[in-house]
Amino acid sequence: MSSAQFQTFDADLSLTSQTDCENSAREILTKLRPEWKSPEITFEYFSVGITNKIFSAGFGTEHVIFRVFGHNTNKVIDRENEVIAWKQLAEYGFAAPLYGKFNNGLICGFLEGKSLAIEQMRDSKFNMNIAKRIAQLHSSVPTNGKTPVFEKMRTFLQQLNPSFEKESQQNFFHENFPTDLGAEISKIEKMIVMLKEPIVFCHNDLLVHNIVYDSEKKSIEFIDYEYAFPNYALYDIANHFCEYAGVEGSPDYSKCLTKDEKWAFINDYLRFSNGKEHSDTRIATMFKNLLLFEAAAHLFWAVWALVQAQNSTIDFDYLTLGFANI
Repeated sequence: MSSAQFQTFDADLSLTSQTDCENSAREILTKLRPEWKSPEITFEYFSVGITNKIFSAGFGTEHVIFRVFGHNTNKVIDRENEVIAWKQLAEYGFAAPLYGKFNNGLICGFLEGKSLAIEQMRDSKFNMNIAKRIAQLHSSVPTNGKTPVFEKMRTFLQQLNPSFEKESQQNFFHENFPTDLGAEISKIEKMIVMLKEPIVFCHNDLLVHNIVYDSEKKSIEFIDYEYAFPNYALYDIANHFCEYAGVEGSPDYSKCLTKDEKWAFINDYLRFSNGKEHSDTRIATMFKNLLLFEAAAHLFWAVWALVQAQNSTIDFDYLTLGFANI
């Protein structure tokens, strides 16, 4: 479906009532898919993320995906940029087609496959294909050579209220987080800019649930481009490495790749990258710089989690997640 057929619907889908949500989805589908017979439309829920409600609507063999935005997620996600980035990625074959939007969400195509488990990500077969797909993304989608990543962190900070509603949250915040997060952002920004690492178009949120494997095609695809924007290539890789710790409960960093596995991943990434230097010297440089970018990714999600702790209605311990990233 071309971008000219992208449709806008004046509707709000419920985050709390499944019946109301499905009734609103059926109403949208009478216009988006008028050939579908409403009584025969089936729904399946996939939500494993910690910001949105995600489900599919199906009729026969065809499916579309509804992504219902979480409460106040506009404070941490630029929804206008999300649509622009998604359309661009779909144009280059890196995202499902985007069919439309409603007041609090988006409707897109369905990608066959299942999200990987962390144990699968560690498997060398999947690991190599993830590195390959990241390399293809970084090599294919054009950018202006600038990244807004540090400004986005500062925007998060502007959304943060220094006072939490619960005394227990306030005490936890004061005891476990730096007193000047803005200074921390500036400090790490200064160190990273000096490295002059390449800036490319990045996914920026390659956790396990956003990596889909199609067993029939034996292919890896990425989903959920809410945080996609130009960034340092090494940030995207470093953030992915951090995600091996998981997001359910407290992150377990013992599950992360070993130094040898990270070296092999970077080697595969460069091997599949068009126009990038592939040598032991370049691998060594990226490996040396990796720790700083991992720290930057941790800081990004720590500040993000603090804002979510004050605004999200999803039952999730964002403060503990934020602390785990400090």
